[in-house]
Amino acid sequence: MQKIDELIKQFLQELGYEPILNMLSNVKSGKKLRSKLLLAIADESEIAFKICATIELIHLASLLHDDIIDESELRRGARSVNAEFGTKNALMLGDILYSKAFYELSKMDARFASIISDAVVKLAIGELMDVDLGEKFNINKEAYLKMIYNKTAVLIEASARCGAILAGLYEKDFAEYG
Repeated sequence: MQKIDELIKQFLQELGYEPILNMLSNVKSGKKLRSKLLLAIADESEIAFKICATIELIHLASLLHDDIIDESELRRGARSVNAEFGTKNALMLGDILYSKAFYELSKMDARFASIISDAVVKLAIGELMDVDLGEKFNINKEAYLKMIYNKTAVLIEASARCGAILAGLYEKDFAEYG
């Protein structure tokens, strides 16, 4: 996972704007579940690590936006970026992370970009569904499960599918991991 962290840092240093790294310096690293899944399916390679780094950037961006929406003061036991640096900075930082991830994906096989960008669209829809469901008193189980699938599972599914492609396996068989 150290290689992935190094790539993320490299990607962000390439942007040439030090406040980005400063804002992220307080963010505790997560479990990297999506990267671990991808690397459990595919062999470790430079492209695998780059895909993992883009997925982790996307996941982090989604957490930044989620904290803004939920007005969360804490993330992983530390002050959230929006609590520490303000909502405007957290929002723009999330947008920067998404944009950099998509830029890196644009340099890869189009299948990876397609799978991951589709997952991000569903993730954003899941976040909107969460906001909508949070405003309703009674929600049905099906709507809740659909929201959870979109908000959480789609990026895990995309990681598994990308790993399968890298391993030369039938990627649709690995979609169930989401």
